[in-house]
Amino acid sequence: TEKECVEKTYPEFWDHLRSKLGATLHPATSHPEEEGGAGGVKSPHVILIGMRGAGKTTMGKELARRMKRGFVDLDDAAVASIGGDIGGFVKAQGWPAFRTLEAKLLGEVLESGGGEGKVVSCGGGIVETEESRRLLAAAKRSGHVVVHVRRNFGEIEAYLTGDPSRPALPEPPSVVWARRESLYTESCSLEFLCVSGSDEATMEDDHAHLLLLVDRAVRRSRTAVVRGTVTISLTHSDMREAARDAAKLEKGADALEMRVDLLGERSEEELRQQHSLLRRASSLPIIWTVRSKPQGGKFEGSEGEYVKLLRLGVRLGCEFVDVESCWSGGAKASVLKSKGISVAIASYHDFAENFYDAPAILKILEKLREGGSADVVKMAIKTPKPSQVSEMDYALTKFMDKHKMPAVGLCMGAAGKQSRVTNNFLTFSTHPLMPGAAAPGQLFSSEVKRLRQELGLTPAVRTFFLFGSPIAKSASPAMHNAAFKDLGIGGWTYDRCETTDIKAALEVINREEFGGGSVTMPLKEDVMPHMHELSDSARRIAAVNTIIVRNLADGTRVLVGDNTDWVAVRNLVEEKVCSRRLRTGQDCTAILVGAGGTAKAAMYALCKTKGVKKPILIYNRTASRGQALADEFGAKSVSSLEGLSGVGVIVSTIPPEGHEAIPDSLLAGNPIMLDASYMPGGAPLTKRAEAAGCDVIVGPHMLFEQATYQSERWTGRAAPRGAMAAAAARHFGPDSGLSTVLAHEMHGL
Repeated sequence: TEKECVEKTYPEFWDHLRSKLGATLHPATSHPEEEGGAGGVKSPHVILIGMRGAGKTTMGKELARRMKRGFVDLDDAAVASIGGDIGGFVKAQGWPAFRTLEAKLLGEVLESGGGEGKVVSCGGGIVETEESRRLLAAAKRSGHVVVHVRRNFGEIEAYLTGDPSRPALPEPPSVVWARRESLYTESCSLEFLCVSGSDEATMEDDHAHLLLLVDRAVRRSRTAVVRGTVTISLTHSDMREAARDAAKLEKGADALEMRVDLLGERSEEELRQQHSLLRRASSLPIIWTVRSKPQGGKFEGSEGEYVKLLRLGVRLGCEFVDVESCWSGGAKASVLKSKGISVAIASYHDFAENFYDAPAILKILEKLREGGSADVVKMAIKTPKPSQVSEMDYALTKFMDKHKMPAVGLCMGAAGKQSRVTNNFLTFSTHPLMPGAAAPGQLFSSEVKRLRQELGLTPAVRTFFLFGSPIAKSASPAMHNAAFKDLGIGGWTYDRCETTDIKAALEVINREEFGGGSVTMPLKEDVMPHMHELSDSARRIAAVNTIIVRNLADGTRVLVGDNTDWVAVRNLVEEKVCSRRLRTGQDCTAILVGAGGTAKAAMYALCKTKGVKKPILIYNRTASRGQALADEFGAKSVSSLEGLSGVGVIVSTIPPEGHEAIPDSLLAGNPIMLDASYMPGGAPLTKRAEAAGCDVIVGPHMLFEQATYQSERWTGRAAPRGAMAAAAARHFGPDSGLSTVLAHEMHGL
């Protein structure tokens, strides 16, 4: 039975199946008419298309290595098939014959068995023939991922005119690009903008972000919309400002709304750059919004231009795309059918201060569902009457009880501020760093979270735990209980669950009152399969140190596995590196010592640390483990620490008793030294580094820093760093030196 047809003729059909026949219904993972849906492929290929010189081969090889997949370069396949070079073949038989060969080779890759998806790099002209475009379209429908790899055209043109290894194009590169650009767009499911040149740090950033995008697409993963979430609406005219403040904006927020209509320039090329800036500065989901003038925004273009901009947001891999209800059914359908891995928010806005009773609101919410094609519905109405909030709340409850889907209901203006607190999903808010609010009545995100807790809209009783062993002397309970007390959350407590058995940990995790937890060895990897979702960092590091509990619209409990260890390492090292760079004007060479669980988080952090040269060096006593970690992150393994010079940063993840592995000669240059180990009275390596005059970051400081990020993920509010620092200093005692290190945090307590 076609779901939408049933709902038109018998709206109560699905509810009656549940209530009268006791049927259990599960939401579909994708809409039946959706383009690029799940298809029948279990392990999809990742197919890279784009101009020669965009970086397909370089990016593709590294992507294949990181995904542990085979790599196919169609140009290499062509050389093997021809038995000679491509230039000679083109000279002898012409470009049309080569394009026919390309299509044949692409077809063979797509038809090849084995069941394991590969990364496939296509030649720049793959889209020139109808047959190749047909193959790419069929690949998308089957669930393969086709990515258009883009780069600044000026860089591509310089490369094409200076590359003697390939036959010259029959036309100027600008003419070829003008013809191909729309064909690439038509043929791809996603776009990725490379920003790196020869700079290794930026190149690593490209590799990391392409992996994140492709990984989501291969897993066909859409962002879960959970209760209690808050969105910050970015109202800058340039995303460079938002990128600069990203670390501050992220605190207490769950998503960032990129208001495309408010940007100073809205050409597609500029929007790609703007999106890339935000994406690389923040790990939060992005809501792509083009708000039209009748709906309270600044977009005044045509319907066709509107659809084009939304489809760009989908191709860029934005986690959410806002689809306004005011456009024609055809326009909305064209976006909803091609939403890919984006979550579609169907929205309705009214600034005329009309009063809507609950039945009227329900009618609009029903229409916004678009027959089930929308994933989230949003209704925002300006009102002078506080009573409008109760009508909205009642309608939202009725709607969600019926459809079990997320619904956003906001009453704009001073009289409707309460709705910003009572709304359950993606509450749109502002921030002190914004040039202005996106809508009247928006509260600061921190106010929304605080008021929800003070008004009892968050669970009154929640238990949090530290899982692992040995943990009897851990400072985590002291820090987190101090944080809950300072924030006024009296019913929340944090305790230890000492165990090496994942089953024992899961018994605690599955309790109704469980609110979240910290995970240490030996359970950081064991707990991963039991998480419903993993953050990008937890997935990349392959370890979870933080568990967050969320709830979907239908009440389903979701366990989110995250990793905050890396944030602590990056922030602490980056602060000192940037300070040193201001004095010297130079970046620092960094070496990681160790290859255990903490080392992987540290390597991930160093790859993201500004001012650190790439590649990162790594030393491990068992060379094979060090080499494996180096290979995974594009680092360089060294066989000995003796004789190394010019090292500016040392991050040690080895246990205290192994400190002699680091020779005095390595400490002699006064590097920045982070010792992840800690013990009463100070770890031996820390003492040696301090005596040698190193700029030392002690292990307890790293523990404190990661704990503040855990607190923010659980409470949604800025961590009370002063209270947590005082608790940590008391726990570790005066010999740890932590009181001195964290004195600035405790100032005024």
